[in-house]
Amino acid sequence: MTSLVRLVTSLLRSDRGNVAMIFAITLVPLILAGGAGVDLARYEAIRVEMQDGLDRGVLAAASLSQKQKTADVLKSYMNNLSYGKDVVIDFSEATALNSRKISATASYSIGTAFMHLAGVKTLTINTASSAEEAKQNIELSLMLDMSGSMVGSKIKNLKVASQQFIDQILTDDTKDYTTISVVPYAGHVNVGAAVFDKLNGKRLTAQSQPTNDPTYKNSCFELDSSSYGSDTIPAFKDRSNLPIFTHWNYKTTDKEKRWWWCPGEEDAITYFSNDATYLKARLGSLQLYDGTGTQNAVQWGYMLLNPASSAIVQAAIASGQMSSKFSNRPTKFGDADTMKVLVLMTDGAITQQFRPNDYSRSPDLSPSNYTVSGNTATYLNNICTTAKAKGITIFTIGFELGGDTAAINGMKNCATSSAHFYQASGSGIGDAFKSISTSIRKLRLTQ
Repeated sequence: MTSLVRLVTSLLRSDRGNVAMIFAITLVPLILAGGAGVDLARYEAIRVEMQDGLDRGVLAAASLSQKQKTADVLKSYMNNLSYGKDVVIDFSEATALNSRKISATASYSIGTAFMHLAGVKTLTINTASSAEEAKQNIELSLMLDMSGSMVGSKIKNLKVASQQFIDQILTDDTKDYTTISVVPYAGHVNVGAAVFDKLNGKRLTAQSQPTNDPTYKNSCFELDSSSYGSDTIPAFKDRSNLPIFTHWNYKTTDKEKRWWWCPGEEDAITYFSNDATYLKARLGSLQLYDGTGTQNAVQWGYMLLNPASSAIVQAAIASGQMSSKFSNRPTKFGDADTMKVLVLMTDGAITQQFRPNDYSRSPDLSPSNYTVSGNTATYLNNICTTAKAKGITIFTIGFELGGDTAAINGMKNCATSSAHFYQASGSGIGDAFKSISTSIRKLRLTQ
């Protein structure tokens, strides 16, 4: 009896069986937990692959240059995955004239290796992605100095550089959404005879006609001091044209220079065009004249970006100077889909604004028969300040300015920032224009 009691007592005191039982009970959950980690790691690896494939597919499908059907593009990117044929894709798309947005989801189910022990036989992987490409409209005014000091290699280098600039701005990718207005200027800006007449301008009659060119028709509107930098576009009806005169070029024998203060008809404004061939032809034929009225050029460049200038646009369309497809330009200031840009080039400081006392006199000015009007530097500063406040980006190029501090400071102050001002000489003006075109493309993508 004693030995039996001892055996029972010994068995009761032993815990070796309990350990085995507990281990057996917890073994299955441990295996399940470890296996679930393997299943989940596989799930995450496939999810990352699917997300990457869907992201790339959506980006490709959203491209405005994409010609394939959206479904085919998305499927082609998923088919790069070994299980791609089993991925289910759903998508939506919204396409407008200058934008395309694609939103897509992808789903795929994988079998589990361990989690099925807990009744989870499959895991469904879901990914989502969206992308949008929007072409931002560009409205650009290009103001080029055609004063007599641009003679020789300077005008040749400018013509080449400005023509290259047209090609850099009007690419296959941007031309449908971009317009360029070219504003050549000397002492003033010629709006073109047809536009002048459509705006009901009034031509002066008591003035001498240049004898060396009886076909010359002065179409430079006389602007008053309140026009510069104003939000309000001046009324052109019955506003007179500039009197015909010259100050420095009257006795010139240089065949590259024409003496008039107001440029000729062939050098009038080119309005809202995206025709690169036409624009380059206009730039290639530019002539040189008298004076440097930078404030007048920037005022016209600004007005061609001001939504209040519909009268000018309608006059240009009615006279055949621009296409009616751009009749909705310039757009309102602050429009999120439009970038407005002024590009100003000059080779010197603004000259004084001369006016003859007697409009019927000989067209050359001598000190006894003219007056000087207005503070031209202040006018320029007013326009640039207003334009920048309206969100217009201003780039300026000082071409072979040397030590002309007044001209350098004027261009620096006008530009959006010091980084938007370029100094150039010789053929290096092409590099300045190229840098500006690159900056415009970057701005269009980030705005």
